Amino acid sequence: MDTSTIIWIIVAVVVVLIVAALIARRSSARRVEAQRAEADSIREEAREHDRELRAREARAEETEAQAAAARAEADRKAAEAKRLEAEAERHGQGAEEVRAVRDEHLRRAEERDPDVDTDERYRDDDTADADEVDRAPLGRRSEVDGSDPVVSPAATGARDGREGDYGREGDYRRD
Repeated sequence: MDTSTIIWIIVAVVVVLIVAALIARRSSARRVEAQRAEADSIREEAREHDRELRAREARAEETEAQAAAARAEADRKAAEAKRLEAEAERHGQGAEEVRAVRDEHLRRAEERDPDVDTDERYRDDDTADADEVDRAPLGRRSEVDGSDPVVSPAATGARDGREGDYGREGDYRRD
């Protein structure tokens, strides 16, 4: 082989190596560019997740604030209920005192009323409790619905001028 053939072979090998290097470099550049694009895509997904995370955190804080407000309202209502219960208790005690005074007045009135049968079997120490008032014989007062005591028209023998009869409960019946 002569020298020129060897030179041409060496030149051909060098050209092939240069072309291979250029192809490898371009391929590497494309790969790097693809990796950059993929990294950008991943970063965009992370930003979207970050926005969603902030939105969820904001909703959680808002819900927590609503829960705190609801707890405060419940505490306020519980305090109001406790205050009303105490007020009801005071009113109940006041009602008991008024009931005792009323019962004493009724007892004294019955003692003085000549139309009232004062049979001692319905009295205990000259006082009448609620059960005794309800079981009272004709002529004594009875409570109809737990409110003010009333005298049954049948118990007093009162008539309003109409023909008929007053029944056991004092309702007027026309026969």
